[in-house]
Amino acid sequence: MRTNNFFSIAALVICGLVCFSSVKAEGTPIKSDQVTVNIKFKPIQSIVVNPNSAKEVNFIYKTPDHYTNGVAAQTFDNHLIVNSTGAFVVNVKAGGDFTGGLSGEDIDASDVTVEASKGTNNKLDNPSYPTVELGTGDQPLITSTNGGGMGIDFDVTYSNPGGKGPNYINKAKGDETTYTATVTYTIVSQ
Repeated sequence: MRTNNFFSIAALVICGLVCFSSVKAEGTPIKSDQVTVNIKFKPIQSIVVNPNSAKEVNFIYKTPDHYTNGVAAQTFDNHLIVNSTGAFVVNVKAGGDFTGGLSGEDIDASDVTVEASKGTNNKLDNPSYPTVELGTGDQPLITSTNGGGMGIDFDVTYSNPGGKGPNYINKAKGDETTYTATVTYTIVSQ
């Protein structure tokens, strides 16, 4: 009987140790683990006409000198704002010729030129700023091959060299006449 009790007690102790160690292994808190941290860069490109700048450009012919020599160019400081995570090109185009005046007497889009220059918040090195005659196809106005940035400002000058000389003498007959075209700026990756 003592032997049976001894075996029974030994079996209980062994079972208790095995059961306790498997419970302890399952309930033991993990002391370390890992997670992967990624830093992802998604490209950004946007362009806006500065809401604090002019949304309308007016060349007003009202004196004999204007009709003979043209009107002064107009420069708008910080007119365009670009955000780009890399090199970019800003294109400009007219939606068509200047229309709305006298029937059948449109004014060629190329009568107006656009030129950009470095604005206040612009730290780009060596961008290209050609003078662009407006047309109906995209033409590069600003080219940055060295990278981009956020909130890059560009001044823009609008000129009307096509208005010099006798070209516009007969555009107003009796009343004020307005010819209008929409200019669009787009940004693409370089």
